[in-house]
Amino acid sequence: MNGKFLVLGSVLLAAAPLTDAAGEGDESEASDGPLVAMEAITVPIIDGARLEGALHFRIVLEARDSAAADRLAGDLPGLRAEALAAGAEFSRLRASPFLAVDARRLSVELMEALRARDEGIAKVLLVEVAAKTS
Repeated sequence: MNGKFLVLGSVLLAAAPLTDAAGEGDESEASDGPLVAMEAITVPIIDGARLEGALHFRIVLEARDSAAADRLAGDLPGLRAEALAAGAEFSRLRASPFLAVDARRLSVELMEALRARDEGIAKVLLVEVAAKTS
């Protein structure tokens, strides 16, 4: 029964407009920019020539202002491609389905890749991350 509530809560969250969020960490402050959610991304975890598992993550982009949020929303396919490439590189070098994911490092690498595409991104919020065996 708890699983049903979790799924329902996820569906309701996905349907609600995102307006603000609070980050965690030493340098993070309460977010005040508009948020742009991206669909979940899954990339393979490959060790040598073997598929070991998959790295799954979901991010939300905090825009610097509403104009940047509109621009980001219009460029979601390109931003997703950048996030996919950064996630695949992280997975190739640093992910294992048998170890905890270094979420802080993944977040930094995603931030660098996505900000290189659009400076209107204030923060990349990593809201879900998991590494699973195949």
